[in-house]
Amino acid sequence: MKRLVVLLVAFVLVGSSACIRSESWLVAGGGKPITEKTLPPCPLGALKEAKGTVDVEVWEAFVGKAKEYLNQLADQFNKSQSKVHVDIRSQGDNYDELLHKFQAGLASRQLPAIALIEDQNLRVMVDTGAVLPAESCQRADKSDFPVLPAVRNYYTLDDVYWPGYVNVSEPVLYFNVNHFRRAGLDPTKPPKTLDQIEQVAKKLKAAGVSKKAPLALKLDEWFVESWINGAGQTVVNKNNGRDGIATKATFDNPVTHKVYAWIKRMLSEGLAQAIPDTPGNIDQYLALAQQNSSMTIETSTAATTIKAFLSGDSSGVDVGSSGDLSGLVPSAGPFPGVEEPGKVRISGSAFYMTNTVPPAVQAGAWQFMKYMQSLNGQVGWHLVGSYLPTTQAAASDPRVTKFWDTDLAGKMLKTAYQQLLQVDPDKPGPSIGPYPQYVDAIHKSLESMAFDGKSPDAAIAQAQTDIQAALTQYIEDNKK
Repeated sequence: MKRLVVLLVAFVLVGSSACIRSESWLVAGGGKPITEKTLPPCPLGALKEAKGTVDVEVWEAFVGKAKEYLNQLADQFNKSQSKVHVDIRSQGDNYDELLHKFQAGLASRQLPAIALIEDQNLRVMVDTGAVLPAESCQRADKSDFPVLPAVRNYYTLDDVYWPGYVNVSEPVLYFNVNHFRRAGLDPTKPPKTLDQIEQVAKKLKAAGVSKKAPLALKLDEWFVESWINGAGQTVVNKNNGRDGIATKATFDNPVTHKVYAWIKRMLSEGLAQAIPDTPGNIDQYLALAQQNSSMTIETSTAATTIKAFLSGDSSGVDVGSSGDLSGLVPSAGPFPGVEEPGKVRISGSAFYMTNTVPPAVQAGAWQFMKYMQSLNGQVGWHLVGSYLPTTQAAASDPRVTKFWDTDLAGKMLKTAYQQLLQVDPDKPGPSIGPYPQYVDAIHKSLESMAFDGKSPDAAIAQAQTDIQAALTQYIEDNKK
């Protein structure tokens, strides 16, 4: 979830076609739903029989350090053996562009061997019929990659684990230690709940340390969804879409009302400033850099970028004449929940192997996925790309523990990893077919409340109606 941010990108899926299953018939030949009992074969033997080098094309949409590291991994893999050559192809700088290109290539089968897709689109990818489940290759290879239970459960549908590799990130609370101290607050005890954020914001405002509002609040559905999921509620039926394609919206629930009422109150009392969640908008970061705000909620992957930013690497971002970085001492706390901290869902992105390429290429794709899953690969994704370890082996590696103990970015990322361990494996997050439309509905409801004066009840009711319409349309469009 979910987010790859290098101080300049926010990924929002909007306007994507909901019609997937009709195209999947062309790809999978009218294929039947894949379950644990109907797993397709993983053609590992085809690689040995292939003549010459097998080319594996990977579509990605990373920016910054993550993009650099993926290319570095591919180079290392290519040099480590001579049978498979991995070619990394950028499909833009956001997941939206990549997903659209993937959907456009379904009918013609013009797809890569591997595609990087945002976490929420698991259901969409499964419904394309174009994905070779990692579960098939793991069994064929007799290999086991013990990812954390919550991570595995999130990417499992019908008892089948789908992606070849996953990158996990989580939302955390970033705050200015200097501002906390000036307001008489203990920076070692950041707010843990929404109510505590409100209390802290009032003290920060009273102390006059924030030029505008204490909290720079990006209107991101990711946070709203995490608050709802973390408090044990759902946004759609069928166990949040985990037990089949969701048919009913459950967004209008008591937890959602509590969250929206809190947002409205924070904005009305000048305790928070609303930041639109639009691609390229970095106002939440600038608010801290310019001392306009003291706190913001953002992705854990921002940790290494914040560190670089403070050291003078602004990545092309102009903070303006008011950007006095000497007064900014960042730290991170767990994502403040409705009732307790660290209650998030599984977020990030996943690498999916396709079944539309020749068998030898599928086998080659699996070899690269295994290379990424190696201990060195996982550690690199964390140290360089800021993605969280998904295995105990990676989290226990001396390189990681030293990073957590001695590095500014590492200390903030350790906070995110600790809350990842708290995700309930039985409630890892929703699985929704028309996710782009669902996201758009929540964004519109938040902005109508923040900028158009709509009441929380009215905003929630509209989102509920829009989400229900999207679910109904998705089912209609994708009837067999």
